[in-house]
Amino acid sequence: MKPDWSRLVDEPGVSVNFPPVENGIDYLRDVVDRLARRDASPVAPRDLKYAVLHLQAATEVLLKYRLALEHWSLVVEKLDLAKTSKGKQITQERFDRGDFLSCSPGETVLRLQNIVGVSISAEEESAIRSLAKSRNALQHYGLTDTEGTIESRAAEVLDFLIRFLDEELLPELAEEQRDRVEDDLEYIRTGLARIRGFVKQRMERLQVELAPFEDRTLECPNCRQWALVAGGEEGTTCLFCHVTLDPKLTAWDYANNILHLPWRDAPRTHHLFSQPATPPIDPCPNCFEEALVAGVVTYSLKDQPTSFCFDCGVAFRDR
Repeated sequence: MKPDWSRLVDEPGVSVNFPPVENGIDYLRDVVDRLARRDASPVAPRDLKYAVLHLQAATEVLLKYRLALEHWSLVVEKLDLAKTSKGKQITQERFDRGDFLSCSPGETVLRLQNIVGVSISAEEESAIRSLAKSRNALQHYGLTDTEGTIESRAAEVLDFLIRFLDEELLPELAEEQRDRVEDDLEYIRTGLARIRGFVKQRMERLQVELAPFEDRTLECPNCRQWALVAGGEEGTTCLFCHVTLDPKLTAWDYANNILHLPWRDAPRTHHLFSQPATPPIDPCPNCFEEALVAGVVTYSLKDQPTSFCFDCGVAFRDR
């Protein structure tokens, strides 16, 4: 017997009532509807577009609601405005009306980690940050991305949000509220399994193409699949994303999104002034391009990090 996925909120004439957790879960359900197809047919560009927008909306709603459970003032963009006694003070009354600016996605993560004590890994934080960048690009000047990249990234964020719901939000809800979202969560988990299945199936098909380049195959900083063939005559290309990338920009993205390396402080040249920090990228001894990153792991040597050039594809294991 097939489960009944019909919902009261889908019926015409019903009053609009989306409390924060139910609102976030409703966004996630729409993401699953758009991405988790049941066959091998491609996802329409419009569905990819709204999947990005609604996944980002869900992320913000759910993470900020956890801040609000700790204290409503943690959601306000500038914490001092919730403390001042006059002028532009944000009161709880204004907060309840939605009359305020909320903190950014990055600041939301920091407050959850540092004030509330929520565990968010570097990989999860990077996935949230990448999603926010995609949403901003789409909202303000347009987005060009591939189906595989969006689905892979969506699977990562969906996986995190389900854990976040299970550990941080659902235990705080009344039993009646948990019962209302139970069917939707089962629907989302089922859809996530289908999205993961698509990613796995596609990676299995790519193994033959990737086999000759195992010493230059890396984890892609965009889709997070082991499908980035870096350097060489073919250029730097992710076979999963199906795009050719700029080697130097890819080196920066890898250092930031995969290795989470901090930028280097430049030496102070004057007692009042200092140079801006620089990315952790070095000139390559082979091709002399600024595309060498230390600590890179290739598919052929996953247990032996190397200094790898994203431009010429040469690894320097003794560096």
